[in-house]
Formats: sequence, structure tokens, C-alpha cells
Amino acid sequence: MKKITTFFALTIFALAFNSCDAVDELTEIDVDTTITKDLIITVAEGQTTFSESASISIDDEDVQENLDKIENIEIENLTYEIISVSGTEDVIATGMFSVSSSTYPWFSYTDGDSVNLTAAAAAGTVYEIEVNEAVIDAFEADLRSGATATLSASGTVSAAPVTFTVRVTADVKVTVDAI
Repeated sequence: MKKITTFFALTIFALAFNSCDAVDELTEIDVDTTITKDLIITVAEGQTTFSESASISIDDEDVQENLDKIENIEIENLTYEIISVSGTEDVIATGMFSVSSSTYPWFSYTDGDSVNLTAAAAAGTVYEIEVNEAVIDAFEADLRSGATATLSASGTVSAAPVTFTVRVTADVKVTVDAI
């Protein structure tokens, strides 16, 4: 009889523990949002290097109201695209993107392949940027503190003058605990 009572008590404890997890999941809200930032880069006549920066943040109201309740951030997709080019034709560019807040560098991406800006813009080519766990951890830390991050692009071009626009897009899923 004592074994049955112990088994029954353990079963009730296990069910109660699982129920707490189920209730916790019911109070979570998943917010899917897209962050898009355009960097307009101008390289003057006689120059070959460029560097441009812009501030980014998640502007979703649900996320902003619950910064202290963020449970998880998932960057589902991160891309860049050359959306316009003016000036010298068929300029070849190489470069790197970095994103950081005042204290957290959260990604740095160098495209080892050169990009023909005119051809990429005409074709609408979208390039993938790989993201690792350190990126997500630092981005979450930035969000929790309410900080914005700075997106930077730097590199070289084969000819100038040229002005081109690079659109960086991040599809982000943020899980916040509503209670």
C-alpha cells in the first residue's frame, strides 16, 4: 500500500510540474517582425574606400512595451541586397557589415566574393548573411536594455564616383512573457 501511495504522489507531482510549463507557454507571445535598413553609400571621385553607418532597432510596440520580459530572440533570416546604383557602371565592391551597440559587437560579415554593383542591382540578387548564437545573445542584451544598434558597411570599390544603396533585412521572432 505504501508503494502505491508513493507512486500516486510522484505521479501527481509530475503532472503538476508539467502543468506549470503548459501555463507558462500560454502566457508567451511570439512577435514576428522585419527590420529593414537602407545604407546609402557614396564614394567620391578619386576615392576607393567607403564606410557608412545607421541606427537600427525593433520598433514593434509589443516588443518595446515588454523589453524586460523577453524570453527568446530568433533571427530567422538575415540578408542584404544592392537596390540602386548611380555613377560609374560595373563597379566591383568588396566589403563587410558589422552591427554593434555601444558594448556588444553582434555580427560581422565579410563577403569574400566581390559584387558587381550594377549587375546585382539589375538582377535583384539577395545575399544571405549567416548568424551565430553570439549574435542572438548580444542582440537580446541590446533589446533588454532598450538600446539601438549601429549597422555599418565598409569596404572598397574598383572605380568612383559611385553611389549605391544596400538594403539589409532581418526577419526576427521575439518571444515575450506577457505575465
